[in-house]
Amino acid sequence: MEREINKVSIVIVEDEALIAEDIKEICEEAGYEVVSVCYRAGQALHILESQDYDMVLLDINLEDELSGIDLANFIMQKKIKTPYIFLTSYSDAITLNAVKAVHPMGYVVKPFTKEQLLSTIEISLFNYSRYSLVKGFNKFELESRYGIEITSREMEILGLIAEGKNNNQIADKTQLSINTIKFHIKNIYDKLHVSSRSQLFVALGKV
Repeated sequence: MEREINKVSIVIVEDEALIAEDIKEICEEAGYEVVSVCYRAGQALHILESQDYDMVLLDINLEDELSGIDLANFIMQKKIKTPYIFLTSYSDAITLNAVKAVHPMGYVVKPFTKEQLLSTIEISLFNYSRYSLVKGFNKFELESRYGIEITSREMEILGLIAEGKNNNQIADKTQLSINTIKFHIKNIYDKLHVSSRSQLFVALGKV
């Protein structure tokens, strides 16, 4: 069964059950969909290769033969196009150097607050999805995937959003009022069932 378009899906890899459940609760309360919680590296390998998801939260120090860094290497080697964030109790130079080699979109040191975790997820999704749009997207693919109709003006505005332009810059570029831009963006959000730019970029990245 296909997930709701407006739900950004997350896989959690964390060997401490209580921490994993806390992370799951934080994510779900924020409107994300947690599609899997993995307590073991072997379980995570299977999920990472076989399941559809938008973000992975990876504990680095798993009580297992493989670490979160090993799992990140697996994601890179398999060319799985999904951003991942590391969660760890360590911030020493050795750990940081190992982390840099696998190019995570974020790094959160335990213990972290709810706000720290959610802001890192949101920024990581925004940056990853925006930069993944360099290949572009077209009207036919967008309409076919989501079963909607997109106007030429909406496509123009979508393209400017993908370039990272804010509402005022879009208004200047299109010679439309800021209220008209907001109206078009609301229509776009409604059609794609999203409520933020990061969710929009995730949706566009699936086209």
